[in-house]
Amino acid sequence: MAQLITRALELVPPDSNEAGRLLTRHGAYLARFEGDYEGAQAAFNRSLAIARREADTVLEMRSLEEAAAVDYAHLRYPECLEKSLRGVQLARRLNAHRTEVETLFYAVGACYTTGDLESARQYAAECLSAAERLHDRSRLCRALFRNQIVCQIEGDWKTARDISNHGLAGDPFEPNLLGMRVLLEYEIGDFDGGEAFLDRLLQAVPLTPSSPTPHRGFTSVTIPIVARIEGAMNRLDAAAEVAENMLLSPLLVPGPALSARSCLALLALLQGEPTKAAEQYPFLQPFRGTVLPAILTSVDRILGLLSQTMTQHDQATAHFEDALAFCRKAGYRPELAWTCHDYADCLLARNALGDRQRAMTLLDESLDISSKLGMRPMTERATALLAQIESGPKPAPALPDGLTHREAEVLRLIAVGKSSRDVADELVLSIRTVERHITNIYGKINARGRADATAYALGHNLVEQEQT
Repeated sequence: MAQLITRALELVPPDSNEAGRLLTRHGAYLARFEGDYEGAQAAFNRSLAIARREADTVLEMRSLEEAAAVDYAHLRYPECLEKSLRGVQLARRLNAHRTEVETLFYAVGACYTTGDLESARQYAAECLSAAERLHDRSRLCRALFRNQIVCQIEGDWKTARDISNHGLAGDPFEPNLLGMRVLLEYEIGDFDGGEAFLDRLLQAVPLTPSSPTPHRGFTSVTIPIVARIEGAMNRLDAAAEVAENMLLSPLLVPGPALSARSCLALLALLQGEPTKAAEQYPFLQPFRGTVLPAILTSVDRILGLLSQTMTQHDQATAHFEDALAFCRKAGYRPELAWTCHDYADCLLARNALGDRQRAMTLLDESLDISSKLGMRPMTERATALLAQIESGPKPAPALPDGLTHREAEVLRLIAVGKSSRDVADELVLSIRTVERHITNIYGKINARGRADATAYALGHNLVEQEQT
């Protein structure tokens, strides 16, 4: 195809309508089969320039549609949205319902992925309206899929299920609808129903090493997601094999690559493998502030879980904070419930001052959301973790700057005005031992005397901590 298009471009006038149509095809080919995003953009820009100069609205619309599809596949969401909306305007002017459905499809994806739920909801409704006018089953399923996502990402399970039933009645093996339905059933705790839909999805998109299609990517990443919800670890090896083979393909574009990386990241944290978690971490970092298109999971939450697996708890908490902010602003309540739970678990593992109380607050929020939305697995997880905290002994908080608990005791007494003799008497130590502790303390906290030590103790809440 590349050779034919190149040869054809040599045979037509370089600024003709024929050249514009060929350039649109050429751009799509370069992006999808050679991974040449920049070359594709150059071809689309030339095509658009020809279309505008020749006032060829049809060519302009087709070029924008192909360019938006390429941007979406390459995870360039702002560019995708801008081109999609321009394509929608032209499609409506030309009464081109097929292009209207396709460009709105990409607009919805660009919006919900970056946290703009209101725009995603509006464009999804418009996409469905255009698909219904078109009377095309394939386009109708795509529009229904987008509407199901909008409902599911905010926890409207009933409407999402109704939309799914409508689409699957027309095409029982439509992969997009099946993938979302699997996640829905597992989120609400219907594991038998989820397993039935997963079996059907695996008939439509088998977990066998093959070409790196988007369907194969999101099917592979669905496996560890449902494994984490249900606790069943079957099929993980097959999912890993698919993801690893996808990453070896020369035809891989960023969208399916992100699904494959996410699959391997989730497998690493499920299996508690820090080295593999560290391998996937840098590949997901560029997509902070988004959700994974296939499984509606915050990239920031996955980065937090990877960091926790690597025992980098401070880094993990920073990612969880970003995930909280993203989900709250976007209104993604199911994902917020999961983020609260996973963040609480991380805080309990870190066990710094104040972490236990913050974890309980987060678990209360997770319980409130999950119980209202009927997310039974999440409710059970949060309840169990909260009960574990409340019933267990209060853990000793971690101390700053490598202080031991004995040194913290000495520092607390110094901070409340005790002399070395007083400290020795209260802790039943010799004065020489107390003075040695004080020397070590000053070295660790970089204090020049008792005034500095007192300020440090008060600033780090060590007086309150030891008394508690």
